[in-house]
Amino acid sequence: MQSKNALVKMLQTHKATEASMVITCAKLEQQVHTAAAKLLLAEMRLDSQKHENILKEILLVLEGQAKPVNLWDARIQSFVDTQVMRKELERHIKLETVMLENVEKEIRESDDEAVKTLLTHIAEDEKKHHKNIELIIRKSYAFTP
Repeated sequence: MQSKNALVKMLQTHKATEASMVITCAKLEQQVHTAAAKLLLAEMRLDSQKHENILKEILLVLEGQAKPVNLWDARIQSFVDTQVMRKELERHIKLETVMLENVEKEIRESDDEAVKTLLTHIAEDEKKHHKNIELIIRKSYAFTP
């Protein structure tokens, strides 16, 4: 395991890279003309923005600017917020499950390879999101859906 200083430096570099990718993708979104290209660049930009925000919160904790019990509690400290988040995470899993079923059905039934490719991409994202949200619920609430 690396030292705390090395970890902070690595995370700062990673955060700066993500910020740079946000800017690059935003510029490219304005330059491309097809819907597919715009949508994929938007997805990349939003993922990078999300990663940058996560890294920022981790750095706040590691640098002592936030005093949470654990990383999840850094921004969700009140009982009400915790319960609201839990309900929303559980609702989100249910919605993603329905969306995933619909997308997988369309993948099976579509004859359009471009549509199949893009829907497969969405399906894989939904599966990852589902696993991540389940992990957050298990770790944060000692609850297994």
